[in-house]
Amino acid sequence: MNTRDLRYLVAVAERAHFGRAAQDCNVSQPTLSTQIRKLEEYLGTTLFERNAKSVSLTPAGHDVVKRARHILAEVDGLMTAARVSHGPLTGILNLGIIPTLAPYFLPWFIPLTKLRYPRLQLVVHED
Repeated sequence: MNTRDLRYLVAVAERAHFGRAAQDCNVSQPTLSTQIRKLEEYLGTTLFERNAKSVSLTPAGHDVVKRARHILAEVDGLMTAARVSHGPLTGILNLGIIPTLAPYFLPWFIPLTKLRYPRLQLVVHED
């Protein structure tokens, strides 16, 4: 069991649909379904009632999802605390910009950003 599996579990619980949950998690539906099955086998219990048209949580599933949400919140908090300890604006920042604005904005923005935040990795997407 890992946090990715718990994120898949919560996504299926929130969407009540394996296909939409898979889209939210950026994986294929068979991959997500397989991981949920493995999680159920690992825990030794069925988490979802499945039929041709719907997916719903079992009573055990409700409890596991509640705990998974708590665990994921703690993990996310831990990651945030670790990032903050590096200082402001560290890590990767994806910036999307339209082509008509890019030649006017980026020449002054990128050098200023690198000067003020040397540990920031700026990734620019022009589209």
